[in-house]
Amino acid sequence: MEDFETRHAEMLRPHLAQCMVLLQKNGAFPLDGPCRIAAHGAGVRWTVAGGTGSGEVNSRRVVSVEEGLLQAGFTIANPGWSDAFAPYRQAAQEELRSLIKARAKAAGTTMIAASLGAVPRQPDYDIPVCTDADAAIYVVSRLSGEGADREPVKGDLLLTDSEVRDILTLDGACTRFMLIINAGGPVDLSPVAGVGNILVMSQLGAEGGAALADVLLGLAVPSGKLATTWAAWEDYDHEGDFGLRDETRYREGILVGYRHFDAAGKRPLFCFGHGLGYTEFALDGWQVKTDGLQVSVTARVANVGEHPGRETLQVYLACPSGRLAREPKSLVGFAKSRQLAPGEAQTLTVTFDAGDAAAFDVEKCTWVLEPGRYGVLAGTSSENAQVRGEFE
Repeated sequence: MEDFETRHAEMLRPHLAQCMVLLQKNGAFPLDGPCRIAAHGAGVRWTVAGGTGSGEVNSRRVVSVEEGLLQAGFTIANPGWSDAFAPYRQAAQEELRSLIKARAKAAGTTMIAASLGAVPRQPDYDIPVCTDADAAIYVVSRLSGEGADREPVKGDLLLTDSEVRDILTLDGACTRFMLIINAGGPVDLSPVAGVGNILVMSQLGAEGGAALADVLLGLAVPSGKLATTWAAWEDYDHEGDFGLRDETRYREGILVGYRHFDAAGKRPLFCFGHGLGYTEFALDGWQVKTDGLQVSVTARVANVGEHPGRETLQVYLACPSGRLAREPKSLVGFAKSRQLAPGEAQTLTVTFDAGDAAAFDVEKCTWVLEPGRYGVLAGTSSENAQVRGEFE
């Protein structure tokens, strides 16, 4: 590697934990130190660094989860798992190539054109799990990106039967087990939603495996928040026309993402803005101030747990019911704390312009902020945001 590449990696790695989202925890992590760890799942050796198309990572050096664990001093208790999975993965890739070849022939086009949007789905397999270790992980890996929309099938948006079986087995047999999601978007985790520790690693680029090892050991702490709503597939809004090649008709209107779940009264598996840390936080000292259309929300964030961490103050606005259709609430701003040591606190302020909440009036062909009382909600996710003030 060139010197500038090494320096780039060194600068990047300390920030990657802030991009990981801890969905669920039971206190078993972080680990006390490198140990014998049982590593399962396609993402251990074939870690997805980036998405397809413009999101693809083309690097001369990518640290996989497997390499990151070994570099950090872990001993992998089941090094043969990935070796045994390799033929299943190879068969899935060959099946995809045959599909692309047939698609190209039928359309009278090139293999490159026919391959756009085509990604291999994770296959089912029959490989024993290892529970004789100090800790265990399962890395669910999915490839997606530009030109490769996700599909509600097993091995893509849905977990395979093999993944569900092994994840539940490991969670039941291992005191320290972490389910890790190596994907750029949601996976339907409803069959394994009771797992004690779930971490969204996402797609972290060339240093992903090293950064994950840091998080497992507590050398860095996860503090990301979900930018999408994670739910069971059947609970998403299915009114729009998604994934069409030429056009999409947005029949669902403004009720997309968390707005749909709020309006429908549905509780997802993990809401928009959700994200835990290894520690716990308390927020108090709420203040809401208005100056014309400028609104400021202030809160004191205190680390009341036993580990360092960061928390994010999120502010939402609830508009009054009027002539124009509105969502129950909408995110208008957020602020993230610095890393706080146990017992340390920081005051955060989020300021927004209420005029940005105007809705477009098709009849008048202009943006309108309708009269009435507006509720200001704040918290650490879309689900726990509470009314902290209001203005007219």
